[in-house]
Amino acid sequence: MDLKDLERLFQKKGIGVMGTADGEGWVNLAIYSPPIITSEGTLVFGATQRLTYKNLTENPRAMFMYVSPEDWDGVRIRMSLVKDETSGEFLETLKERFLAIGYNTLAREIRHALHFKVEEVRPLKEGPPCKE
Repeated sequence: MDLKDLERLFQKKGIGVMGTADGEGWVNLAIYSPPIITSEGTLVFGATQRLTYKNLTENPRAMFMYVSPEDWDGVRIRMSLVKDETSGEFLETLKERFLAIGYNTLAREIRHALHFKVEEVRPLKEGPPCKE
């Protein structure tokens, strides 16, 4: 799946979930909106000062799953945090997105524009299980 395919998928109505783990390996899952895809191919998510952000300060690796229930199309993305912006164009764009859909409180709480390098993209559903 290339970036154009991801953009098309993220335009569908759906739900995103980001998985992170702290330095000891304890996993957290959180609902996340689709990211901004940059011209360099990084994914940019807005983040508050909650557990997901705390985990990423200890362990920069994460997974993002996006599912469109209309047709059960989706993707699983393995990614690594490469940049954390606390001001600038991306942060303002992310806040505006939340304001536009009525998430005013969340828009005020977003403090970070997190840039992730895509390490691997996998389909939501795959074929037979892995052999041991």
